[in-house]
Amino acid sequence: IEYMQADILDLGKLEEQFEIVESSGVLHHMNDPIAGWKVLAGCLKLGGLMKIGLYSEFARKHIVALRDDISQNNIGSDDDAMKSFRRNIINSDDKEKYERIQSSHDFYSLSAMRDLLFHVQEHRFTLPQIQDCLSQLGLEFCGFEADKIVQDFKRTNIGPDDPYDLDKWNSYEEANPHKFAGMYEFWCQKVA
Repeated sequence: IEYMQADILDLGKLEEQFEIVESSGVLHHMNDPIAGWKVLAGCLKLGGLMKIGLYSEFARKHIVALRDDISQNNIGSDDDAMKSFRRNIINSDDKEKYERIQSSHDFYSLSAMRDLLFHVQEHRFTLPQIQDCLSQLGLEFCGFEADKIVQDFKRTNIGPDDPYDLDKWNSYEEANPHKFAGMYEFWCQKVA
């Protein structure tokens, strides 16, 4: 095993291809996530597998609302400002509004909360957008990694190919918008 560290956009300079590429929680913080994903796909051998983790547009609606509040109220991202913001949420009378954020483990760790609510750049995706990206990049969806979610999905999607159908997953997520609260974590394969 050889460890390397580099900017994703510079990985093409390696002029090397790999059988497995993993990127979880990185692309959605890039200025142009698709450009980064394209570079990663270029580093993947034909038939190789790629694990990707991206934020869900549906599952993060409450995060977007909180990020808007942070921006509109000019709340800083220094430790004291973040602690004050968190304290205000915990002490708020509007329990329903803040129920989801308070159920997140990340809310209670300052560094994790910074990534969750105060990150300077965040892109979110829908499953149709992911399908378009996969098609553009010559990748085929191989399935989600979240076992409990997959089992729940299979209760109503019983066809053998259903777990590989992003249209069916999109319908599932519309009916269950909080299922991918962490992020979509899925595997795909380079087919072209």
